[in-house]
Order: sequence, then structure tokens, then C-alpha cells
Amino acid sequence: MSILNGPRLNFWGGISTDVSVPNNSPTLPNGIETSLDLFDLTTSTVAEQARTYSDDQLYELINAPDPRIGPNSRYTAGGWNHYGEHVVTLHNALISSQGTPGNIALEGDMVGQPVYLLGSVTPGTGQGPYSGPMMVDLDPTATTTTQIFVGGLQIGNSSNPQLLIRWNAVCSSFDVNTRVLEPRSMDAPGSFHGSGTFQLTFPLSSIVSYNKDSAGLKALIEAPNASGIVLRFVMFEMCPTLTTDQLNADYAANQFSPNPSIGRVIGTLATAYADEPQICPPGRQIINADQDLNITSVAYAEVANGQLSIDMVNLIPKQRFRAVRDDITSPIGPNADYGTVTVAAGETALASFEPSAPILQDYYRYGGIVDVPLDTAQTQLVQSTPLCISAPGNARNPALSAPECPYRVYSDQRNSYFDPNNSGVQITLQARYLGAPVPTDTPISIAASATSVYEATRYWDFLEFPTALTVPAGQPSVSFNVVPVAGSSGQAGFTTLNYNLGSHPLSQSFSNFRKYAQTDFGIPAGSLITWEQAYQNVLRFHYLAFPAMSRYIQLNQPDAVMGYKQAILARISPEYHNTTLYMSVVRSMSPSQRELLAAYLNGTPWRP
Repeated sequence: MSILNGPRLNFWGGISTDVSVPNNSPTLPNGIETSLDLFDLTTSTVAEQARTYSDDQLYELINAPDPRIGPNSRYTAGGWNHYGEHVVTLHNALISSQGTPGNIALEGDMVGQPVYLLGSVTPGTGQGPYSGPMMVDLDPTATTTTQIFVGGLQIGNSSNPQLLIRWNAVCSSFDVNTRVLEPRSMDAPGSFHGSGTFQLTFPLSSIVSYNKDSAGLKALIEAPNASGIVLRFVMFEMCPTLTTDQLNADYAANQFSPNPSIGRVIGTLATAYADEPQICPPGRQIINADQDLNITSVAYAEVANGQLSIDMVNLIPKQRFRAVRDDITSPIGPNADYGTVTVAAGETALASFEPSAPILQDYYRYGGIVDVPLDTAQTQLVQSTPLCISAPGNARNPALSAPECPYRVYSDQRNSYFDPNNSGVQITLQARYLGAPVPTDTPISIAASATSVYEATRYWDFLEFPTALTVPAGQPSVSFNVVPVAGSSGQAGFTTLNYNLGSHPLSQSFSNFRKYAQTDFGIPAGSLITWEQAYQNVLRFHYLAFPAMSRYIQLNQPDAVMGYKQAILARISPEYHNTTLYMSVVRSMSPSQRELLAAYLNGTPWRP
């Protein structure tokens, strides 16, 4: 079984991600062809070159208009949003359809109900303060390390919740796809073309309450063999709220407003079953790889109960970005017109959809999922034959050809952190052929890589792991251990392990890792930590990179920091680590930095 095979609630609406972005690069442009080393992102400290500048001088440089022109321009020198709080918010996201595969209706008892992602409650109390979900990059210079820390989910308004879930979990971005074809460029980061897919699984035990009279909710929660509720959502058409001119005018007027990225969201809530991926989309993988259009988009398919269900929200791109920049709640509109879309198994067509078909025109109302009924012969054919989705194209768009990649390798472990005392992690890779265990012994190669920022440095080569594995025939998975290189406790950095399944180039996946350094900061044991030591080694980076934190605690003022002593000590403690309330929310403080900050606040001798 899979989340594609059980009861569903589909929704769509708007979404905003209010991330702070100056840390997306360790350098700061301070001329057309010159730059300043601003941050050491591996250690979350201010770079040596920038330490000769005052905080005010660095703020002025970060918030100045980007002196460069052309494709490398970044709104301001520090990027398109300096004052974000990292909160993710759904806007008018309403349930639009419900039912079971082959019987999804645009009406029902849950249709029209709002969907909310929640932040965490205070550990140990279950009470406020509440926050929203937090978007966090494991490696801020990368494009595939984005995570969202979530504290729960709610359907219905707070005065009359239909479903309330409280559960601290984290989802990671999978399948960063090309989602919008036109325009080729606009006043936004290049990611406006793309989409990101996220998945979360809430166990049944996390449900605080639900409306037991709701047929839609009962179908999800009380389904036979249900283990929980899974949420899959896709965000796309994302762009900063303000244009470059508007943001520069805002900063020039000393407003310093947040500039969240806003866009569209399409999602599905479904029954979760045991032994399914928790944060990774399940199912067979269908890939639309068009190099001419710079597209690599993915769909997922499963067969059960006489239905072929295809999660193809990302497979066919949208022709144009929305007409009104800040309109993220009106109907999304159809995807690009490629002509009649045919779903086939090998050479046998299973279904065809004209461009005017509701499932293509109003795909977002159905969660982007298409259900194709199968007879017994077709079911047997699909279970043994690769799938393909195609369309003839037209004068505007070339032909669409999206074949299934028969082999697939994936893992629920997308982003992992190594504390200095972490002896290693075990990674489990799932391997499939046409959705089933591989029929023959199948090799997997493993190789480390880094983002372009770090590939010429030592800041990524810190892991030991096998470079090759074999998945035995008939087995669904294989596991291996990843450990830090001996003697690397003082090294910090980011790296990615890439997994390639045999000789199948599209069968690939990866896991990201961040390693914190263990250090004594050159401070003699037994010393009392001074404000200057705490500020320069811990707080200054966060004061400059995430000024929204200083709306609550002035991180550059010792009296203000000491005045919030108990709150800070709580939020850097292990009890808060998996919540949206952790300090810092972007997980940029190393254990050594937290120890140093705690020693300063408590006035205790330094014991590194």
C-alpha cells in the first residue's frame, strides 16, 4: 500500500516562506567585481576579513543595493530578505476535494475547511508560546538542503477545529523541479521557475482531537491498517513579495520590512500505512527530462485495488508565472497545453486525457493526482511493464515524453547533523524495480560531493563510508554506516552523499550532512567567559545574519541578553532541539557555541 492508494483530502492555496538570506553566500558583493568575506558558514561566525568592520558598517553593506548587474544581482548585497523570521505560513489553503482513488469528489464534509501547519508548543507544558513552522537550510549555500520544522497540523478554524495534531517533525525538500516555463527571467531569484515537494507523516498517537462525525476524517484516521496521517505538499511560483526597487526604497526609508517569498501550494492529506517512507514520496518514478527546456520533473505511481494512481502535480509544467505578483489565493489555472496526454504501459495505452479534461484543467483541485481504472489484464501488465506519460505537443510546446525509470533508490534520511560526540549514523537505502524489490543483485555506488562554494576547500571531506553496496535480489533495502573521519572533531562543514543504482543514470538520490566542530575557542579552561567572547564567538553571526531575532532579544546588548537568560538557556537545551522554538531556529549554533553561551549566562568557569 501507499499514500496514493487510500483515502485522501486534497487542498490548494497560497504559501509564504519568510527566510533570512544573507547567509546564502559567505561573501558580500561590495563592488561590481569585488567582494568581502562576510561569514564563515561552517562555524557560524563572522569571517576574519569582516571583523575589522563595526556591526553598523556591516549592516549598511548588507542592506545596500547590489552593486552588480546581470544574472548575479541579488536585490540588495545581502539578498532579497534580511529580516525574515523563517516562518512558513499557509494562506487561504482550503480543502478542495475528498474521497478514495477513482472516487474523488469536489464536494464533501471537509471541502472548504482551512488547513494550517502549526509550530511547536513549549516542551513539558503543552502550552504557548506558539510559533509557526520554520524553514531551515542545512547548508545555506545549497539548493537541495531545505527543511521545514513543524509542530503539528490543524484542519478547521481555531474556534472549531475539525482535526488537531501536535507532533514535532521535520520534512525535507525532494524533487526540486522546473515548474514554470515563462517568462525566462523576472525580478526574482531563479528559483521562481521551480517547485519543491515536502512530505510529513504524523502517527495516530499525535492526534489530539478530530470530528468523529466527519466521513472524510473517519476515512483517513480509521482506515484498516492505518498508522497515521501523511501530508504531501508542493510549493511553486515562489517569488519575493517586493521587487528590487520596492525593497531598496523600503531600506532607504529605514523601514527594513520582511520580504517573504510567496507562491502557490497544492497538497494532499492521506492515510499513512506502516513500512512506508515518512518524508520521501513513495511509488514508482516517472521522469520528464527535457534538456531543451531545462526540465527535470518527476511523478510517482502506485497500483492497488484496480487503480493506477499517479501523483503528477510536478510532471507537466505551468506555462506562465501568475499575472499578479502578490495574488497567491486566486485559482491557479491549468498547466501548459501539450495536447492529449496519454498514460501507457509499454506500447499499451491505459488512458488519454484531452487538454480540456477537468483532471488537467483543474488538476490542483485534485491534489495533482490522476487515478486510472485498470482491469485484471491491465493490472498485470502495469505490474511488469514500465509506464510512460506522453503528449504530441503543439506549436507552442514540444512533445512530452516522460518514461518511468524502472529502478529507483531513495532514503528517508535526507538531512543529518553530526555533533562532535556523534559516533555515526546508519543510512538505509530503499531499492525498487517497478515498485517491487529488485529481481537481481543490484549495485549502488556512493560518492561524496560539495556545493561549488566548498568543493575547492577541506570543508566537506569529513565522512567515512563504503563507496559501493549491493542490494541482494528480493530485498527491499540495504543499510550502511557513515562516521566522521578519525581526528576530524575540530572540522566543520557540509557534504552530500550521492547514491546511484547500477547503470541507471536517472536512478539516483542523495543525503546531506552538516558537521559541527568541537572547539575551545582558544579560551583557557577555568576562565570566566566575557561578553566579548560570547558575542564574537556565538551571537554576532546571528545578530548580523538573522536580525529578526533581535526583535525579541537585542543580541548585541549584554544587558538584554542577560535579561533573557532563562529563556535563552531553555531554548538552547536538548528539550527544545526538535521543536520550532529552538535557538537558533536555523540550527546554526554548534554544541560548543551553546556551551560557551551557557557558561557566559550562568557565570560558570569554562569547561570545554
